[in-house]
Amino acid sequence: MARVMICDDDCAAAEQLLRALRAAGHEAESCRHTMDVLRAAARGDFDLIAVGLDMAGFGRSGAVAALSELAPRTSLIAFHDRPSEIMRAHTNARLAAVLPRPVRVRDFMYAVACALKEEAMADPA
Repeated sequence: MARVMICDDDCAAAEQLLRALRAAGHEAESCRHTMDVLRAAARGDFDLIAVGLDMAGFGRSGAVAALSELAPRTSLIAFHDRPSEIMRAHTNARLAAVLPRPVRVRDFMYAVACALKEEAMADPA
């Protein structure tokens, strides 16, 4: 299964998503700070990163650009209060999904499955 990082300042939501990922057999961990997810992305520790783009201190376009540059082969899923705003701003970005808050577990797990399937098809090992 996949290694997944969730970076979100909503601890309760992140914990709910972690439980769902682990129940599905994925390795998953979370962080609350921008620098933690950027360091993890730079190390290449994860197959998928899910990040709240409306967190304090995490600029929307800057965050997507930084994560894409640091981890060009890692799938990205974004959470945001206004997902259409993010989708318009990043039409050419490598975002596998942009999910509205509050993030529903079912929608998140579907986005994870689609992102990982797309990643596997793009990089046959």
